Amino acid sequence: MRYFDPSYSIRSVKADAEDSILCDFYARNAVHAAMAGKTGLVIGLIHDQYVHVPIELLATTQKQLDPAGLQWRAVLAATGQPARFE
Repeated sequence: MRYFDPSYSIRSVKADAEDSILCDFYARNAVHAAMAGKTGLVIGLIHDQYVHVPIELLATTQKQLDPAGLQWRAVLAATGQPARFE
């Protein structure tokens, strides 16, 4: 018997060219940071600028997303997910 987790088919979409390019830029910036000896950080994109964000800064607060807000509706539209899982 084979187990199939349905959450992968519901929440996953195929990467397009724009996703691939963005991942490439993140990877390049991460390598540059590592080669400069920087650790304990993640790469972020703020106002079209790649920045180094300390992990401690990310771990201090919990981000909240309004399930009735515009951002969440954009996620649902982009991934094709239904508004409610029943």
